[in-house]
Amino acid sequence: MDAAEYVAQQRAYTRVADGEHFRWQTRPSYFARTEAALVAGAVAGLTDGARLLEIGCGEGGNLMHLAAASPGTRLVGVDFSSEKARFAGRATPATTVAADAAHLPFADGAFDAVLIRDLLHHLPDRAAALAEARRVVRPGGRVTVVEPNARSPLVLAQMAVVPAERGARLSTAARLRDELVAAGLTIVVEEALQPLPLARVLLHPRLGGAGDHPAVERLVAVSDALAARVVPRAAWMYLRFVAVKAP
Repeated sequence: MDAAEYVAQQRAYTRVADGEHFRWQTRPSYFARTEAALVAGAVAGLTDGARLLEIGCGEGGNLMHLAAASPGTRLVGVDFSSEKARFAGRATPATTVAADAAHLPFADGAFDAVLIRDLLHHLPDRAAALAEARRVVRPGGRVTVVEPNARSPLVLAQMAVVPAERGARLSTAARLRDELVAAGLTIVVEEALQPLPLARVLLHPRLGGAGDHPAVERLVAVSDALAARVVPRAAWMYLRFVAVKAP
């Protein structure tokens, strides 16, 4: 697949706003709490009035969790899909705009923090997006990247079933580390999260999941605790990096 075909595939896959996924990601539930935990660190320590940009905000699920975690933070979201950006603008307290991750419509140093979640593996030019993230964050500001781990069994299964997710094969800890350093950022946190999050399958509304039944949520919580003991960290589902721009 050449670059043009790859871009067309990704745009087709991520163009339409998915309201059902937004509701699943944000309604009070065990799954929503795990979603919130993935991104909460992006606003940790920010003072009231600080500005955070999410690149690739989708329908705004992450923005909703960030708003709850830090009500005083001014949130901005961008997504290549104008439909998703409009949905997020209506559904969340954030300001949203349709924009290309490689060509952001913001001034240098306009934000105190940047979040990029589940986006890099969909892009034809990951380096360009990280360079833009570094440009728009202020000196001393931080960039948080959350990506699926290519070594996770669940990610491998997803790549096998969904062709548009196969870019995740490039999202290894070593590659992400190298990409952030090449972008001119200094890594301060590197961690693996969610050892084997079966909630993504068992509770998924489109996969016949059991919804928010308390007994099922308790079972999933026990499964997560057990997985944390037995699954090697190198195979956990998500990789999270926090990097800073030199003052």
